[in-house]
Amino acid sequence: MSSMLQMEVISAVFAAVRPDDTLISRQRIEEEIQARPELYPQLSTRTRIGRRRIISCVMNRTFTIWSKTQAVQPSSFVWQIRSKLDSHSVTDEVQP
Repeated sequence: MSSMLQMEVISAVFAAVRPDDTLISRQRIEEEIQARPELYPQLSTRTRIGRRRIISCVMNRTFTIWSKTQAVQPSSFVWQIRSKLDSHSVTDEVQP
């Protein structure tokens, strides 16, 4: 797999994630790629099956699969991108 494909997947993850999210699904990554294909020229030209395979491969190498942590219903298409503690901003902390 080319490094360009890997960079596009990671870029799509960072573009699709919301500030307080701790998880991201393959569907949300796919939606980001479909919404802005000009930013992801390698991925947007792939077939849906090919794109999904690439996303899953890159994500499995980069992030922990949610079902291997504390999932209520296991899913191999959802990844933990940060811990719950990391998702809170400094402004969310209680001030003395």
